[in-house]
Amino acid sequence: MNEKFVLKSGVLLLAVSALLSACGGGGGSSDSSGSNAGQNDGTVALANQCAAPRAGTADRQGSVDTEKAYLKAFVNDTYLWYQDVPANINPASYATPQAYFDVLKTPKLTTSGKPVDQFHWSQTTASWQAQSQGIAQDYGIQWAAQASAPPRNWVVAEVAAGSPADKAGIKRGDRLLAVDGVDFVNDATSTGIAKINEALFPSVLAAHQLAFSGKAAQSLTPATYSVATVSKVKVIPTLNGNVGYFVFDQHIAQSETELISAISQLKAQNVTDLVIDLRYNGGGLLYVASELAYMVAGPGPTSGKVFEQLTYNDKLTYLNKQYPFYNTAVNGTVLPYLGLNKVTLLVSQGTASASESLINSLRGVDVSVNLIGNTTRGKPYGFVPQDNCGYTYFAIQFKGVNQKGFGDYPDGFAATCTVADDFTRQRGDTAESMLSAALSYRQTGVCPVSVARAIPAAWTDFTLVRPLSKEMRLLSPSVAR
Repeated sequence: MNEKFVLKSGVLLLAVSALLSACGGGGGSSDSSGSNAGQNDGTVALANQCAAPRAGTADRQGSVDTEKAYLKAFVNDTYLWYQDVPANINPASYATPQAYFDVLKTPKLTTSGKPVDQFHWSQTTASWQAQSQGIAQDYGIQWAAQASAPPRNWVVAEVAAGSPADKAGIKRGDRLLAVDGVDFVNDATSTGIAKINEALFPSVLAAHQLAFSGKAAQSLTPATYSVATVSKVKVIPTLNGNVGYFVFDQHIAQSETELISAISQLKAQNVTDLVIDLRYNGGGLLYVASELAYMVAGPGPTSGKVFEQLTYNDKLTYLNKQYPFYNTAVNGTVLPYLGLNKVTLLVSQGTASASESLINSLRGVDVSVNLIGNTTRGKPYGFVPQDNCGYTYFAIQFKGVNQKGFGDYPDGFAATCTVADDFTRQRGDTAESMLSAALSYRQTGVCPVSVARAIPAAWTDFTLVRPLSKEMRLLSPSVAR
């Protein structure tokens, strides 16, 4: 990814690299190239005036100053809280357009003391296009961190099928102990931290040695591979009916086909209930969330109802729209549906944005949504990504509310049953803490205390290590939805 997390002086910070800058490729349904929605003529005139124009593109000769001027105008035109951006920010104080863009946001806090805008960033357009297509170039490890200062504690939360880590036999729950011979748990030297950073977030595609608990050191080289967003589709027989289950990790264009396949498979097996594992799903395309909501509930509760009412700033009221529950795919295919009046979602702090839209929209049409796990991220806002001069910029442009007019959850949705992630078992294992609790709650309506007590303290309080580009709700100008 273009964004990455880096250890510096023992603390986890956000930095930028160009790991995917060579990937290229079209942006598919998530590509925002050429979109100038909501931008006035003056802003559009500044677009593509670049310090280093790219051959074969719409770029024109410009400068760092013209790129900064474009970003200032873009934010002033389209940012949801443009009135709150400090007026005294001097663009000359920032070396790059991206560093300048980082501060063009509201400094306000929520009632709980969190920044109102935690989701303002940029990345290379090449890396964004690759991600939008489900292409990754890394080891295939989703890290979870309990502590990022010595003594550090990072574990493998998930391994992507077909990735270098998968081929090396690395599994969910493996604890990272050493990196290129450096003690990952305890080393606090600048030399050691530099080695750790380069190995975990490499700037060049080279082999690195990673050592895990109970395993010999593994030599891993980042590779390009395709990522499935839906997996582990299965039916769990219970005393009172078949329960469908699947993992859903990201809302991208290819997810539409994968979700249709999963729902069709479960429908054919006569499921009477559904558990969707969203614990690591940071969101993505809003129309995919709308389609999934319809496939869960069917036409009864959703026909003629609002999936999400989108509201832009006071300059862009003409863009405000009611986003429906889509009952067809982008190509017009009629979607299958289960027709359920309740659904159970496995969630965590890693559940964000479009995933939270799924929760909010279903509750807005009185479908019962039980949340098993932990409080979600809290992101009732979205973007229309904007490209300029080889970078794609993400500034919050709209907020959303459901059929009942509710959309106030900047601190997330609280879990129905609070259960820690269980790295000792694979996702989809009926003994894994979240799924076990979901199945138990479904039967009894009571949160099972025994499941929570079964997880040792050393395996609790982990957070995902991932960039903001994995936590989004966005509209795609290239898809007429």
